[in-house]
Amino acid sequence: MKTIKFSALVISILSFFIFSSCYIEPVDSDLFGNLINPASVAGTYRMTAFNTGIPTDLNNDRIASTNQMLETTCFNESTIVINPDGTFTATSKGVDISAASTLNCFSDPDYTGTWTLNATVLKLTYIDSGVVVDELFSVSTNSLLCSVPQGQVVGTTANNVPIFINSSYNIVYTK
Repeated sequence: MKTIKFSALVISILSFFIFSSCYIEPVDSDLFGNLINPASVAGTYRMTAFNTGIPTDLNNDRIASTNQMLETTCFNESTIVINPDGTFTATSKGVDISAASTLNCFSDPDYTGTWTLNATVLKLTYIDSGVVVDELFSVSTNSLLCSVPQGQVVGTTANNVPIFINSSYNIVYTK
C-alpha cells in the first residue's frame, strides 16, 4: 500500500512539473558562451573599426593602418539601430574618390529594413536602388561583425593619389 501511495505521489509531482513548466525561448551563444537572442541583439551599434586586408594611409601621415577609422573621420557616427520589432535603421557613411581624384567623405540616405537572427548570424534585409540586399553579421555579446572576403576599399599610391584597391575588409559595430 505504501508503494502505491509513494508511486502516486511521484507521478503527481512529475505531472505538475511537466505541465506547469514555462516555455523558454531558444537561445544560442557566441564563442565565449554569452547568450544571443533577439532581445539581446536589439540596441544601437556604432562603427568602431573598418579593418582592411591591405594597410592604407588615407591621411598621408606616412603611417599606413589596417583600420581606416584611424586614417579618416569619414566613418564617424556610422550606426545601426536594431529595433525589437524586427526592423532596423542604418546610416551609410564612408570615404570615396571625387571626380577631381581627391578623397571625400560621403553620407548617403539612411537604410531601413528588417532583420532576422539565426543562431549568431544577424541578417539585415533592405532595398537599395530597387535591389533587395541581404547583409550578414556575426553577433557577439555587444558587437556585430560584417566580413567581406573580397571587395574594394579606398587607398592611395606612394604619391598620395587616391585609388580603389581590391581587399578583404571587416566592419565592426559595438553596442
